[in-house]
Amino acid sequence: MDRVVSQKIDLWLSDPKFKEVVILVGMRRVGKTTELMRFKSLHPKVLYFDLEDISVRQLFVPEVAKLNRLVGDASLLLLDEVQYLPQSGSILKLLHDHFPQLQIVVTGSASFLLLKNIGDSLQGRFRQISMYPLAFREICGDMDATYNFGDYKNEIYKSQIEAHIEELMLYGSLPQVYSEQSDQDKRSRLGSYLDGLLFKDVLEIEGIRNPTAFKKLLALISLQIGSEVNPNELATKLEINRRTVVEYIDLFEKFQICYRLNCFSTNQRNEITRNFKVYFSDLGIRNAVISNFSSLTSRTDVGGMFENLTTNVLRSNFSYFDPDKTMYFWRNAAKAEVDLVIASQTSPELIPVEIKFDKLNTPSRAFYNLYANRVKQAFAINKDNLWKFV
Repeated sequence: MDRVVSQKIDLWLSDPKFKEVVILVGMRRVGKTTELMRFKSLHPKVLYFDLEDISVRQLFVPEVAKLNRLVGDASLLLLDEVQYLPQSGSILKLLHDHFPQLQIVVTGSASFLLLKNIGDSLQGRFRQISMYPLAFREICGDMDATYNFGDYKNEIYKSQIEAHIEELMLYGSLPQVYSEQSDQDKRSRLGSYLDGLLFKDVLEIEGIRNPTAFKKLLALISLQIGSEVNPNELATKLEINRRTVVEYIDLFEKFQICYRLNCFSTNQRNEITRNFKVYFSDLGIRNAVISNFSSLTSRTDVGGMFENLTTNVLRSNFSYFDPDKTMYFWRNAAKAEVDLVIASQTSPELIPVEIKFDKLNTPSRAFYNLYANRVKQAFAINKDNLWKFV
């Protein structure tokens, strides 16, 4: 299956003058290694290393002479799961600075980018791109490289997109899960992912001292999608301190299990400013956490699930096609709320979006009144018109 990131990275690597280190980040099993294997099959002078293998990691030391013997005459170097490599920042800097013939693509969890030595060592030398679970347009095979928010014109895919909404709400779209034919196999794959990879990665790499509270917190957040998260309330329920709750949520975000949506505010009177929501990068993982794969007709959380799905769709599209856009939610003290507020780094315009599974509700009048000079258009999204936004 073709992926959007393939187009982006292929374009970069097709330019022989492109020498930035490409850092492909994303949650486990999202398709990063498959992408490296694709590059490996296309390029004649390529080296691939799986850095989860300790014997492979031992080959890499921050010494130019030893790296020279390792690289040889390769023109493309592929490093998988680079967060496992000690002194990775120094090694990547030496590879970038001393091997001008070499293009480099590395993969890793988002967490390693936050490590200080990576950021300092590679400053100005890397280009990061995120990889997400399968997008609707990838599932449909529509690889048009353009994106106009709310104006998807390929109506030929409308029925195909609508047919996949429930599946993606229940089982998500991690490639290996999506490729399973039966619901039972999808559930089994998600359970294995959760127990054998996700918790193992986070708990072992980060050295979590209270794994029980860590897992319970993820379950509590799973039950709050679409709602604001209160760290104090969660700390009380789990009998841990607020700081630990915030640290654990940071870890969920670092490993791209979840992501935060902050509250939009310009410090106007009565605006809520500090609250945030947490959404899951893949709803299959969320449903595996709470062991609930019931059909949509028998659930009480469909609204939150659809809001999460829609936010995921827009998040990946903005990341791939319009990275100047940032998403927020909005609420005031009177509890008037807007599900999404889309802001731009290059324009003062604000786009309020209301998301409901069945209904088409217009965004809050209170938001219009407050930001009338910045709102030129607004959108309402439900299951019947979601296809226009993919």
